[in-house]
Amino acid sequence: MRLLALLVASPIAIAQPCAGLGYQGEAGATTPAIVAEAPAPEPVDTARLVELEQRCRATIPATTFQQAAEALSRVRAAIGRLCTIALVGDTPLQWRVSCGSDDFFASGRHEFGETTACEGGANAFECLGHGLRAMGPFLEHVDVAVVGHVDLQLPRDPSLRCDDLTEGGWATPPWSGRVRRDRSEANDRLAWCRAARAADAVARGLGGAAPPRLAAIGASSQWLRARLDPSAEEARCPPPTSDEDEPSEGRCQSARRVDVLIRLAATPSEARSRCARVGATPADVLYCLEECVSRPEATQSALANPSPFFRPTGTARTRPTGGWYVTRSAGAPPVDLEAVLTRLGL
Repeated sequence: MRLLALLVASPIAIAQPCAGLGYQGEAGATTPAIVAEAPAPEPVDTARLVELEQRCRATIPATTFQQAAEALSRVRAAIGRLCTIALVGDTPLQWRVSCGSDDFFASGRHEFGETTACEGGANAFECLGHGLRAMGPFLEHVDVAVVGHVDLQLPRDPSLRCDDLTEGGWATPPWSGRVRRDRSEANDRLAWCRAARAADAVARGLGGAAPPRLAAIGASSQWLRARLDPSAEEARCPPPTSDEDEPSEGRCQSARRVDVLIRLAATPSEARSRCARVGATPADVLYCLEECVSRPEATQSALANPSPFFRPTGTARTRPTGGWYVTRSAGAPPVDLEAVLTRLGL
């Protein structure tokens, strides 16, 4: 009864808690509509696209590699029975050609002797150059490095001078006018004379189809000395590599050899495959890049020229030249001797 009396006496006590249920907020502004806006476009790196396109176009056309492979087949057919021919670095633009010098030079001499003629020349080195003639339109130039080797015998002409070679266009004579008649000095000169004679023959075989840059390197008896048994009482040949080898002091046919390194400096495809669209807008630049990438018959981005073994002035690395003569034709850059020997496996 007391609770009922309290409720009757205080009607506000039950009205106040329910008062908020019917509250209406004051009228206000409506919620604004959400409008989706496109994000600001990121700037196009046109300079980077231009760089990629130029790099794509400054590569070697597939047709050049095809021509190089065909030239290699021609040369192998012409001189394969006289010399071994192999690719360097698995590219048809760089070859190693190794020939036994006795096939071309009489023992102890540097003049070409009686050699079997091959298609395109009087000796294998001329035929090598002749086999490259068809490559002329695809090349900027041809780099040729020839390394001549001898055994330890005394050459037939101990006062070897090779005046016909030193006066025939080489930059400077590889030795002074003083003539020494000892066996070592004579062999040093003989190795260079054989290399220079072979290099000239390669250039003669090219016949101007592509400008040659020539290096003639006389390695003296180094090839043989590196294979002699230092514990033996007297110098002897390494084990014979053929029936003609004579394992006697200082005489070894396999040591009388000429190694030739050929590098074909191919012309990049840029001049023949410029973009058909002109403009510098991002759309133009992207179009040109896509056009280059989509034309593998004109550009091959994965293929490039092998690195040169001629270096800009002042950067050539050469080993000490005691007993070695390293020369280059007029106008050719300095020779990187280490690069030549490494690629020839010497």
